[in-house]
Amino acid sequence: MMDRKMQMAVYAYKNTALYHDRWSGRIAIDQVAEQGNWEEIPCIEKKDLVFAGTRAISKEHMGKYATDRLLRTHTSGTSGICLSTYWDKGDYLASLLPLWMERWKVAKVHPKDRVCFFNTVLPRDVDCIQEENSLIFSKSGMTERRLEEIYGMMQEYSPRWLLLHPGMAMLFCNLVEKKKMPLLSSLRYIEVTGEMILESQIERLEQIFSCTVRSHYGTMEVSSIGYEEEEGLYRLFESSTYLEILDDSGKSVEDGTEGNIYVTSLHNHAMPVIRYGLGDRGRIIRKQYKQKEVRFLQLCKARKNDLLYMPDGDCIQPDGLLKPVEYLNGAEDVMVLQFRAIQERRDLVRLHIILDSDYEERMFADHYMRLLDERMKDGIRYEFVFRGEKLFPDRLTGKLGWFESRCGGGTGVEKNKDI
Repeated sequence: MMDRKMQMAVYAYKNTALYHDRWSGRIAIDQVAEQGNWEEIPCIEKKDLVFAGTRAISKEHMGKYATDRLLRTHTSGTSGICLSTYWDKGDYLASLLPLWMERWKVAKVHPKDRVCFFNTVLPRDVDCIQEENSLIFSKSGMTERRLEEIYGMMQEYSPRWLLLHPGMAMLFCNLVEKKKMPLLSSLRYIEVTGEMILESQIERLEQIFSCTVRSHYGTMEVSSIGYEEEEGLYRLFESSTYLEILDDSGKSVEDGTEGNIYVTSLHNHAMPVIRYGLGDRGRIIRKQYKQKEVRFLQLCKARKNDLLYMPDGDCIQPDGLLKPVEYLNGAEDVMVLQFRAIQERRDLVRLHIILDSDYEERMFADHYMRLLDERMKDGIRYEFVFRGEKLFPDRLTGKLGWFESRCGGGTGVEKNKDI
């Protein structure tokens, strides 16, 4: 009997133009399914779904699509590539079941409880809408004054939980501390998703809002993927999404080896997602959980294409730029509220930093450089920019990635951009 991921692949081939056209002539789907040769199935990337349009929607769901009866949302990453995703409501609810079980277990949060969250763009360009038990805010035009207005609306709405990107969560931390705002008395749980978050930032959220804070890994294309059980490790929801780690040539890697994350939705029949590259990197760790071996995902902090270009022509992962921050947050009397590294040229990296303490900026810079890996100092000059205001999320995507290379591998001087 075929497993669920293979059933979804067969369904996608036989019901969507996207997969049929891409796979036809390359694989014989029935033979692949019969023999269980999963790795023969080609992978797809985000651009493939973007350019496919309605060709990615299954013919069984075209009637619902035409009559606007599918759930539709827009998703975008730090790259700014926007994608419309579609779900049948029943499939979507089924995909969320393991996540709701975890929310209930850790904070007694129920699907009917009131929640507040943000969307990049709302219909009709409004600032806020209320749908059933959700109060949804637009990320556009975000200023400190607007953030204060939103917080006041939250107080009136009395949500039991918040679903936030880490950057937005840190904005609220700053607001509450700076303005001495009263806490949300109804709040029991904050879930952060969509961006990297440091353990020290989770601890800060818990301290300021006096509630449970957990991190969830997922995307609208496949819904829920995993739930953080301990720092940096997400227990995978195997009944919702199949996740695999592949190398740059598309081959599976051994457990414990870092690679590119590809996912397959086990529920989305309206817009099947098969061996889909998220652009993230990570590794699979197998651990004992409740007396059985379970797969955990350890996310790497840099995305697939986020590379630090070295002056000698080499390219390396930039995660080492973050390690001094993590150490200082954990070992010193200093709190880094936000950190963003921008490589302007091969020989220049600007570090934009907001400190939440009386820690001397010069001392922080000295400690950072002392802790920085020697390989990352080779031929690169570091400029520290200490900011008194929050680094607001990107105006296009609503997110703020911690690292960006603007040199594109070039050696010339590029024009600086305001972040």
